[in-house]
Amino acid sequence: MASVRLVQFARNALQSATLKLDEAGYVCEALGDLYADCASLVADWAGRKPKSVPDHIVRAAVEYRRQHGRSY
Repeated sequence: MASVRLVQFARNALQSATLKLDEAGYVCEALGDLYADCASLVADWAGRKPKSVPDHIVRAAVEYRRQHGRSY
């Protein structure tokens, strides 16, 4: 049980770091990959399959980044 909590903590810390970098206008692909791996582990251990992101949310995120002058 402790390992699950530690991976959840790591996932949250990685997400926080990703958001802070994004707010500063930076993108770190490796950080995003680490977050995705942690989220997949947590979901797998909980007996769930990770959900895919709906297309309308992806389009909204791309539009938001375009409007704010951010690129991928």
